[in-house]
Amino acid sequence: MKNPNITKESTDKKTNSNETVREKLINMKFSVDVVKHVIKENLDNNKSLVCSPASIDAVLRILAVGTENSTQKQLLKLLGHGDVGELNAAARKLRDVLKASYSKDAPEISYVNALWLDQRFSLKDEFDKVLREVHNAYPRVVDFVNQSDKVVTEANSWAKQQTKGLIKQLLTRNSITRDTALLLANALYFKGTWLHSFESINTKDDGFNLLDGHKVRVPFMNQWHTNFDYGAFEKCKVIRMMYKTGKSTKHFSMYVFLPHEKDGLPNLMDEIKIDENMFNEQFKLNNTKVKNLRIPKFKFKSHVSFKESMKELGLISAFDNDCEDFTGVIDDPKPLYVTDIMQKCCVETNERGTVATAITPKIKKAKRAPASRQQPPTVEFIADHPFMFMIREDSCGAILFVGTMLNPK
Repeated sequence: MKNPNITKESTDKKTNSNETVREKLINMKFSVDVVKHVIKENLDNNKSLVCSPASIDAVLRILAVGTENSTQKQLLKLLGHGDVGELNAAARKLRDVLKASYSKDAPEISYVNALWLDQRFSLKDEFDKVLREVHNAYPRVVDFVNQSDKVVTEANSWAKQQTKGLIKQLLTRNSITRDTALLLANALYFKGTWLHSFESINTKDDGFNLLDGHKVRVPFMNQWHTNFDYGAFEKCKVIRMMYKTGKSTKHFSMYVFLPHEKDGLPNLMDEIKIDENMFNEQFKLNNTKVKNLRIPKFKFKSHVSFKESMKELGLISAFDNDCEDFTGVIDDPKPLYVTDIMQKCCVETNERGTVATAITPKIKKAKRAPASRQQPPTVEFIADHPFMFMIREDSCGAILFVGTMLNPK
């Protein structure tokens, strides 16, 4: 017997509502998978690492616009888009989400792209148009052959300015060769103030357990009897620490994934699924009173290459020096290929909030969880051993940074 309350109209409304939710989410699965792959590869080094999926996404989307044939098919499939028009629409959405807000107390954000082009070449009109209109990138014409030192200085100055001095060196002298045709870079800077800030007077030194069984003494921030979105799951417990938003419509949060076992981070990284839907499906958080929140202060930098990880995950032809698919970039018959995609990141978390930034250069040659109406349960969250953290914009699921804290010292 049919349920009289389920009509075609009500079913359509439900479907449309679900589609609306999906449309708000930004898919950056491949970039997140690349970051996760790199993090897992570096766990044995006992060194903290942070990467920016959003910054990788920006570079790969620009890359895809200038390709055709198998390379473009690879990029579109990996980035989750049916065609270049759909890809450009997603790039615009991410650009708008990460647009700077000048509202008081809102996070400070800078999300910019830049391109340096050797004077021997000229960009194709369509590629140049997409750079300017979709990615707000305005090409700089330079001399890679005779003035490489000047280009390196200019690029490093740009990186320093865009990251408020956190990343001072984007390139070295060895980064540029006589065969370099162009340099493409994305810079992402984020500075957020906690909605529930920590008092400096409550910061105390305590022991942090390393993966190898040793301990180090580091400063821990402490907060008591404060409500957070929280959940306990099979492999870990998760807490959401929100940033102030001011009058901005964007909602940014840091999520901390703390394994139950002191050496449980490698196992967690093997099994965790990181995507835009993770808090609707895998980790459902509830408003909970946290009796004691204890998290170490930390500040560190990372510099990684994504080339090998991207190749293992399916992006192969772009790195082939015989690639002939970058026909939409420059007016020149010589083939282009990607030599590497690298990233430099810096993150600092303290009592006031978080500062994080990323630079991703590529060099080519020729919604909130509802509060419970009942009295919330009381829990503790003591992050005294290696954990994963993530900074994201919650209304669209865009993941700005993913990192692992292995040693705060």
